[in-house]
Amino acid sequence: MGKRKWGESFLKSGLPLEHLTLMTFKSMEFDCSPNIEYQRSDESGQKTWFELDLYACSPNRNKDTYLSFLVESKYHDLSRFWVFLPCETERWHFDDRVFNCGPFQTLSKPTAKTALKLAPLSYSGIVVSEDGLKQENSVYAAIQQVANAFVPQSLSVMFGYLLDVQKGHIPKCEALIPLIVTNARLFRLKPNVTDLEEIRKATVPEQIADELEWTWCYFDPSMDLINRNLRVIEEHQKKETEVLDRFPISYARFELWLTRPNWVAIVNISALPTTIETIFLHFLSMKTCTVSTALKRDRKVRII
Repeated sequence: MGKRKWGESFLKSGLPLEHLTLMTFKSMEFDCSPNIEYQRSDESGQKTWFELDLYACSPNRNKDTYLSFLVESKYHDLSRFWVFLPCETERWHFDDRVFNCGPFQTLSKPTAKTALKLAPLSYSGIVVSEDGLKQENSVYAAIQQVANAFVPQSLSVMFGYLLDVQKGHIPKCEALIPLIVTNARLFRLKPNVTDLEEIRKATVPEQIADELEWTWCYFDPSMDLINRNLRVIEEHQKKETEVLDRFPISYARFELWLTRPNWVAIVNISALPTTIETIFLHFLSMKTCTVSTALKRDRKVRII
């Protein structure tokens, strides 16, 4: 009788990795909502319900702002690994595009460039196998999943739940980071590798790439995603007009949400606890203002 491999079959379902990711966030006292649903248009233009693995929010705040993560998990057998390119773009290299604070801007220095120093910057990841066979690009799929869910989740929480306070009360804010967790080893091509023949001769990834525990991966939304973001934002504005009109400054933030997210944290599961802690401690160390201060920046705002 052949050796049973039910354990590997269970792992390939992705459920154990999702569970371990959930337990890691819970052990760090995050409030967790697994298997969150959001609605968007599919390729045919029909509204469809989609699902993402996890939404995790810290109960601790930097003044009035919570830190949350929008999480998707991807399992691979050990013969496959993820390879990224070094990020060369200079676009959106500042803190507000990493932490995505809403519905108000509570970062005291939103254009500061501190968060991206926490990890190597990368771009355009792919899946590579040890046997050299072409692989389905689950890196791309995972990034698309968190990117498509980002604006709907932001609208639901930031521009919906958090704004819906009793009259006379001040809402809280949220900083939301998209995060992908995988058990695959992560590599980034060494910047000094410029010879195709050198890449062809590589027998192990370490010969041409540096292994990473985690990386900030740059994402540039397509026009298709921007248009879909615009549609869901317009629908949300019509649906929540009464709440939004109480805080007119929130309308200005909507315009900045069309082209988000721009940075996705991608982490190997073994480094997930330290990565969460690194990002969270950096967030707590940043200078922020209260929501009351953010509201006073716009003289037209009235708390009613």
